[in-house]
Amino acid sequence: MADIPELTLDQVEARLGQPDFFVFDTNGPGRWRRSHVPTAKNLNPYTFAASELPPEKAAALVFYCAGPG
Repeated sequence: MADIPELTLDQVEARLGQPDFFVFDTNGPGRWRRSHVPTAKNLNPYTFAASELPPEKAAALVFYCAGPG
């Protein structure tokens, strides 16, 4: 995935709240309720609709999860 840039935690933290920067937590809803990055929206990676993503095509989108298990 060389064409998809990765951000460090510090870079994400510095950009939280900026326009056109959106964070999506792809963990299950229970894990999201217990703990998530501030401003992160819970998103099911298997069933989401395009309407759940921001309409701004140039926006930066960050997706994260806790990993398998």
